[in-house]
Amino acid sequence: GAARRCPHAMSLAARLLEWLLAPLLSIWLVSLGISFMSARTTVDTALDDGLSAVSAMLMSEWEQRATTRPDLAIPSEPTKQWMNLAPEFPVLYLIVDDAGVPVAGDDSLQSFLRATADADSPEAAPVVPREFRHVQGFNTVMDDAVMRVVRLRFTAGEKEFVLAVAQSRERQAALLRTGMVHEALAQTAVLLVAFYLLWYGLTYVARPMKALQQHLDARSADDWTPLPEQLAPHEIAPLIASTNALIERLQASLGAQKRFIANAAHQLRTPLAALRTQSELLQRLPEGPERDHALQRLVATGRRASRLANQLLALARAESMGTTGVRQPVLLNALCESVARDVLPQAIEREIDFAFEPAPAELAVMGDATLLGELARNLVDNAFKYTPRGGSVVLAVLGEPSRIVVDDSGPGVAEADRERVFAPFSRVAQLDTESGTPIPGTGLGLAIVREVAQAHGATVGIETSSMNGARFVVSFASVERQSAVSPAL
Repeated sequence: GAARRCPHAMSLAARLLEWLLAPLLSIWLVSLGISFMSARTTVDTALDDGLSAVSAMLMSEWEQRATTRPDLAIPSEPTKQWMNLAPEFPVLYLIVDDAGVPVAGDDSLQSFLRATADADSPEAAPVVPREFRHVQGFNTVMDDAVMRVVRLRFTAGEKEFVLAVAQSRERQAALLRTGMVHEALAQTAVLLVAFYLLWYGLTYVARPMKALQQHLDARSADDWTPLPEQLAPHEIAPLIASTNALIERLQASLGAQKRFIANAAHQLRTPLAALRTQSELLQRLPEGPERDHALQRLVATGRRASRLANQLLALARAESMGTTGVRQPVLLNALCESVARDVLPQAIEREIDFAFEPAPAELAVMGDATLLGELARNLVDNAFKYTPRGGSVVLAVLGEPSRIVVDDSGPGVAEADRERVFAPFSRVAQLDTESGTPIPGTGLGLAIVREVAQAHGATVGIETSSMNGARFVVSFASVERQSAVSPAL
């Protein structure tokens, strides 16, 4: 069935949209702000142009009056409004002479003219237009209403006058609000369309991932072939490569497990059958020497079965270490010294001159201490089997490069057999020099040695020892001297 999904899991497209939501909304808000500022500038410019036109007509009329009718008296109650085309938003004006005395217009605008004396004021506009031209105004407040004001300085006759023209911005503000609503709706529509196109694009890009998913769902449980890279975009090719590497490691691990099960089933069948047969025979025998001899054979067979099971487990662990093993610094001197102490009773029993020679400086390799101990123990055990009574075996640790070496005075290994002896269950037929019977063994000891060495990046070679026997050399590719780390023993 389909694998259950986490209830809080999100698709890749949804996650990307979630990450892009904040930037897109920020851009949308900034765009609206820029549009508002641009529209406001446009509205103010249009209003300034209208007020400038009114100012030009007022100045022209005032100059004509001062030139043609200088004797004409200024009306006692001058008109306060000009071009009252929109009764709800009248255009107000005020003209004052160089002494600041109002001569025409609305006195309420007088406060706007006092600021013209300040030359540093950004609102000062000492402009003398002789023809229509744009003059930049400014916003101010009068009677709780926002007004747009244009101020000009001009000469009429022999006197200088200052003119202020003002009008409420309410009408333009209403137009600005309407325009911004339309602009916001348009930009929101664009944003929604962009979201839709982005969602569609991400979904389209994710189609190869769906094809890859369908390919995996259609696979059988025993199909370990690599994933085809053409099923996915180039951007996730490293993911495909990593997945294929994982499949390869899993396949190696499962292969090692299958081989272990097959080897165990094959090799344990014979000793288990022997145990059963000898147990049944022991039940039928009466008390006496024959029964005691059968009991000894039963114990020996049990030991061989136990040794075989332990070796099979060690072989399986060595085969799977490349994919599942945990590596720690292992001190070779301490490790081999521990192995030498363990096998010393066996050397004494066989009357073998056994010696351990450590390296002058402690060396450490990264690996599994238990498996490395099994490697050294199998090498020494193999040397004990083939070395005649009274012979010699030496276990040594050498440096530069780091090596574990086992020398013996046995018959040695012929060059033609030096590669074959490492195969599982493969043995060179040798007779015991005392009994004349074949030397017992399972054929797994050297196979375990090679598997452990390969799992640690080491090599195993067979040479001729100085005692004309066999010399097994395990050479490690990398080594580091003992440091502040706490290595495993």
